[in-house]
Amino acid sequence: MVIQSSTNRSIMQTLRKNKTLLTEILSEECSFILQHVQQEEIVTNRDYNNLKIPNQSNEKTVINLLDKVMNKGNTKCCELVNLLQKPHIIKQCPRLEEIFNNHTFNPAPTVPIPCTDTSDLEKGVTSGDEVSLYEMTSVPRGLCLIINNEIFDKLGKRTGSNKDAVDLANIFSRMKFRVVMCKDKTAVEIPIVLKVFSELKQLSDLQQCGAKEWVGGQFTDLKDLPKHGDAFVCCILSHGIKEGVCGTDGTVVPTIDMLSPFNGTNCSILVEKPKLFFIQACRGKDVQPGVPVNKKPKVEGTDRELDTDDGQVQDYTLPLYSDYLVFMANVEQYISIRNVNTGSWFIQSLCGQFEKSCTRGKNIYEILTGVKAVVSKKIGDLRIKDANGDYGYEVVKQSPDSRDTLTKILIFPAETTHSSC
Repeated sequence: MVIQSSTNRSIMQTLRKNKTLLTEILSEECSFILQHVQQEEIVTNRDYNNLKIPNQSNEKTVINLLDKVMNKGNTKCCELVNLLQKPHIIKQCPRLEEIFNNHTFNPAPTVPIPCTDTSDLEKGVTSGDEVSLYEMTSVPRGLCLIINNEIFDKLGKRTGSNKDAVDLANIFSRMKFRVVMCKDKTAVEIPIVLKVFSELKQLSDLQQCGAKEWVGGQFTDLKDLPKHGDAFVCCILSHGIKEGVCGTDGTVVPTIDMLSPFNGTNCSILVEKPKLFFIQACRGKDVQPGVPVNKKPKVEGTDRELDTDDGQVQDYTLPLYSDYLVFMANVEQYISIRNVNTGSWFIQSLCGQFEKSCTRGKNIYEILTGVKAVVSKKIGDLRIKDANGDYGYEVVKQSPDSRDTLTKILIFPAETTHSSC
């Protein structure tokens, strides 16, 4: 039995970084490359047939090929790199020397290391040393559900929330998700909506929830029943209090009740698939102040058109729920900021980071870090009533908070054309 040398672990990351250049070079000899990849058994016969889509551009075929190989893990990535360095391939695609002669790739191992102790091999396989990628090949990529609570019975109107909803719909549709929104739901209705979307049994169930689909730059009536794909995204925009997110009636929905419809028991089709929850809601009543740093962050202007989504998301036990990511607008105890004209700091920064990542193949952790960095540098003046009933402005800051139980690397496949993303 054999195992591959640990030197191959950086190959997949390097392959990803050079994806655009590889796509350009390999597209010139797409059929030739595809044939040899099949002959070397880097992809299966089924993969080969699925990649050969009639009337599809060579560029798109190569993109799908690279995504397919990277989703198979480091070993297959090494096999591809070894193939691309063979003389007959270089002769047909001489520009590949631009990559390999400049040492863009580490030399891929060509001689496997013998391993005769099967118990050691089994330990190596189960130790989790090699982390694979989540499959991201379904079309559409998956379903993105937006619950947008703007109008409340007693709580204040969440002006600016519609801007967040539209921007989320725009970016996730460009990322190949099918986007559906449900508007202004009570605490009783929110769990029902989530259960309906986890099960996706019949179109009438979704229509009864008032579901609208993002089509042609606007939300329209849902015409057919969506299906789950390789990922699920849920964006919740609402007020909240200490115990959780509020329905439009002011009653609280605990976070665990929003996650549970999609766990392994209740939604088996999403087992081992990433389930992402982005929650725009406060997590307390305190205003988070700024602290001095040696290098003052660049601030392009103080934001005074501010509002809050007051509330705290309840604690929950994520380790019981595999392949979840929950990204919240602020850390516990503090309010979250929403500009009544341009939308919330958190959602707008999230959309901006996804926009930048689409052509760069960044993983989800890089995207989250980018959002945290952007939001942390924002500063605003929030209008607050003091103990005497007088109004004044208080400086406010914000720090998004994330928790996850992801078991693989999550990358939304990069596209090489602006129109795709």
